[in-house]
Amino acid sequence: MRELDRQRTEQEARRHSADLGRPTRYSEAMNRYLGAAQYQQARTHTVRTAGSTPGRPGLVTVGVDDSPDSYVALDHAAVEADVHGWDLRLVHVQRAISGADRDSGAELLRRLTDRVHAQSQRVTVHSRLAIGPPASTLLGAVQDADLVVVGRRHGAAGAMLGMTVGDSVAAHHRGPVLIVRVPGWPPGPDFARRPLAAVTDGSPLGERAAAFAMAEARVRGCGLVLLHSSPAAVAGDYVETVDGVEVHHRCTRRDPAGALISASQEAAAVVAGRQNHGGVAETLLGSVSRAVVEHAPCPVFLIG
Repeated sequence: MRELDRQRTEQEARRHSADLGRPTRYSEAMNRYLGAAQYQQARTHTVRTAGSTPGRPGLVTVGVDDSPDSYVALDHAAVEADVHGWDLRLVHVQRAISGADRDSGAELLRRLTDRVHAQSQRVTVHSRLAIGPPASTLLGAVQDADLVVVGRRHGAAGAMLGMTVGDSVAAHHRGPVLIVRVPGWPPGPDFARRPLAAVTDGSPLGERAAAFAMAEARVRGCGLVLLHSSPAAVAGDYVETVDGVEVHHRCTRRDPAGALISASQEAAAVVAGRQNHGGVAETLLGSVSRAVVEHAPCPVFLIG
């Protein structure tokens, strides 16, 4: 048995090494963005006029402004639209309504549209300039989205300039939300080939998060690390292939937040469940999802 286990482990390691060198739909799309020098300065390209495309099955909506955090969130939103074959909508919210502000907002949206089309002509881009309180206005503008993407800043400046906007949207939007907080971006070359990670504790919310992670991994063409968190967990890790997705099941006695934060160190993104009933943003996000958003060094999908 020991020899068989050793051989099985060696075979798994060789297969994993081979998989790291194999491009996926997600890695091909992401690497187009990572390979550009646009993280220092946005490029200028000819604007393609975007309109609605009949038959498009979905829509990714991203809240944008003129900040480095927003540029990273936009790129992740564009990649999601690319790999899913969905449209992308950019929403920029302004408090002021003067002519100069409108002009600057429109110019920002044009530049960000160019940024997307510089890397993918397959993504149809729509844009919207909205006026009003940032959190409620953005929340109202994303209700029809299949996926909402928001950036998240940290520290005192983030609390004043946008962190609470992202928290509010993530807490109150009923559909999936991708929160992009990526320290040290852009990452190393292996980032786009990393698996997704999700945690389930056997609850309905945990099962919904696991199902979303499986579907996202299938679209991306990547693997999935599925953590089974339970105080009574016993060793029983195993690997299976489900609908073309290589799923690494790991049993852990750690709390769900700690287990997922640990797994996030080697993940392209993690998936966590969030509560979906009335209350303030902090309560709606819940202790697990809030801890993961705060500490995971990769993007976080929140599923209600």
